[in-house]
Amino acid sequence: MSDIGVGSPDAPDSSVARRLLLLALAPLWLLMLKARWLHRAPQGGGYDPTDQWLERFLHWNPAWLVPVGFVFLAGSFWAASLRWPTPRPRAVPLDRAGVAYLAVYLGAFLWMSLWTRMPPLAQQFLYSFWMLAWLWPWRRDLGWSFPRGWLRWVWAGYCLCLGGAVAYGLLVHPAPSSNPAVALLLQAGWLERGLWMAQICVLTPVVEEGWYRSLLSAPAPGRLLLSACLFGLVHADPSGLPQLIWLGLIFAWVRWGAGLPAAVLTHTLWNLTVFVYLLGA
Repeated sequence: MSDIGVGSPDAPDSSVARRLLLLALAPLWLLMLKARWLHRAPQGGGYDPTDQWLERFLHWNPAWLVPVGFVFLAGSFWAASLRWPTPRPRAVPLDRAGVAYLAVYLGAFLWMSLWTRMPPLAQQFLYSFWMLAWLWPWRRDLGWSFPRGWLRWVWAGYCLCLGGAVAYGLLVHPAPSSNPAVALLLQAGWLERGLWMAQICVLTPVVEEGWYRSLLSAPAPGRLLLSACLFGLVHADPSGLPQLIWLGLIFAWVRWGAGLPAAVLTHTLWNLTVFVYLLGA
């Protein structure tokens, strides 16, 4: 898999050192990921109100699939007419981005393990600010400009996200989500829901698009798939893994077609849709 470099080439020694460090950190990240998946393993016989809500709504009036299908087809038409990738700042080399991501993510996991008694919402805010702080040194490589026609990319990306999610839910009927944030959101009061909305619809898109779609990704098939798989795995949600990988690919497509802000906005619109959907449960 080839990388597109940034600036002047690194000295061979520094590149070799980064790759060795990447190989050393990767097993630790895999162990952390295994622990995360075991912790979130769904217990048999769970009740998923969102699935029940979807079944009731579909049974009441299946005609709602017509506008959803139209939106998906319209987004697909827009996507086919867009030129990709468009000229953007070059992607960060994978070894440099990988070392930064593993070091920062493992650091977050270690210090968050010391504060397990903190409320989950507070942990989420601290995690987001931690990850955002470490994005600052990469600010020149992220690409914050709005190119011409960026709104078409956002619209097309959102439509593809919506169509893929609905198709996955209807065809696969996935098991209930093991993400604890779903239950916490449904049980929360309105003030706490407002804070969850700020976390899910504002901070999370910026963090995830900055790391997974800007540093770890690139306009190349291998990097796109790698970043999408990492994005899906860190959520530790077995039933939603295929859908998360699909979302990761769409967000990366938008990012390398219209820049980071367009990807953040697409992600925000999608998370807002999920947020409203959960409240509808």
